[in-house]
Amino acid sequence: MVSQAETDQKQVYNKARNGIKLLMTAGPVEVSPRVLSALAQPSIYHYYGGFIELFEDTVKKMSSVFKAHDQDTLILQGEGVLGLEAAVMCTTNPGDKVLVFENGPFGKWFGDYVRNAGAKPLYFHEETDRCFEPSKAMEFLEANSDAKAVTMVHCETPAGLLNPLREICKKAKSLGMLTIVDCVASLAGAEFEPSEWGIDISIGASQKCLGSTAGLTPMSISAFAWDVMEKRKKQPIKTSYLSLLDWKESWIDSKRFPFTPFTSEVYALNAALDEILEEGLENVLRRHTEISKICRGRAREMGLKTWPIEDAFCSPTVTALRLPENVDDSKLIQEIASKYGILIGGGYRELKGKVLRIGHMGYQAQKLFVSATMDALEDALHSHG
Repeated sequence: MVSQAETDQKQVYNKARNGIKLLMTAGPVEVSPRVLSALAQPSIYHYYGGFIELFEDTVKKMSSVFKAHDQDTLILQGEGVLGLEAAVMCTTNPGDKVLVFENGPFGKWFGDYVRNAGAKPLYFHEETDRCFEPSKAMEFLEANSDAKAVTMVHCETPAGLLNPLREICKKAKSLGMLTIVDCVASLAGAEFEPSEWGIDISIGASQKCLGSTAGLTPMSISAFAWDVMEKRKKQPIKTSYLSLLDWKESWIDSKRFPFTPFTSEVYALNAALDEILEEGLENVLRRHTEISKICRGRAREMGLKTWPIEDAFCSPTVTALRLPENVDDSKLIQEIASKYGILIGGGYRELKGKVLRIGHMGYQAQKLFVSATMDALEDALHSHG
């Protein structure tokens, strides 16, 4: 018999979802029953041998997804912002010039981390509806060859953009710069090869294309990046939640943890990685591309336009659509949620009130889910005239 306490607790959970049956936001994403089942497993002491083996197995699988076998893989215990901030704080010195590529809120946000570290951001700006132009980016890098580091965002989720990294990062590396890339919304959803592309530090997140719950930050780190951290002029960042060197000395060198890991989230991520590797990473990437085309195709049938001005700029993991005139995005989103139980996203920061966003990442990247979402969007738009 179900107790009253269990019934009350279930109502609390249902109230949090508030009738939502399907998340189609740009993260956190809906997760598979397999991942939910893993998340519900009993907790365990983090230094029990079985968990050490599980964590090691998870890191190994994560390395395969990163395709960065000549780099070290970490799984930080915290949301993706932890990795973004740690990457900058651990590698830059006060007064360093850091080149910040930005064409959206998250690219611009890197500049705040640079300032927090006492370094000096120099921005390469592009409009939010287009990607970086490699030739102009090369000229910018050449003109600022004395910079110590460069930061970029692969998938700028608020704008639905997928930036070209390969040429730009390779050029930055040839000039001796440390390259830091936010691949939070592209890892396991778009082609990404840090070793081949000259990326020293890559920062992902468990709650996006990896198809797990929020709380973990996978990173790949090159030998050059470790050397930069060790030689940080002021002093290496140590004994800090932001310290990547603490993780290197604890986990990589000794199979210990700098602090208590999130055991349940590790269970979930391990299951999500199994799903990716069983399907095959290349098949997973192909699925994301195909689903994104279906999403954009349905949008165009409705007369909607993508926020990126060219199809080639569009991300395979999230579609940003221009909000029709005289349509209130919050009312439209709420109507879809209340009538169909499907939740999509609106604009973020400077794009608030300008776009609608549909996430098709990980488990969400299924034709059934996208078709249902676009049907609901079409019906809601008709009701709004």
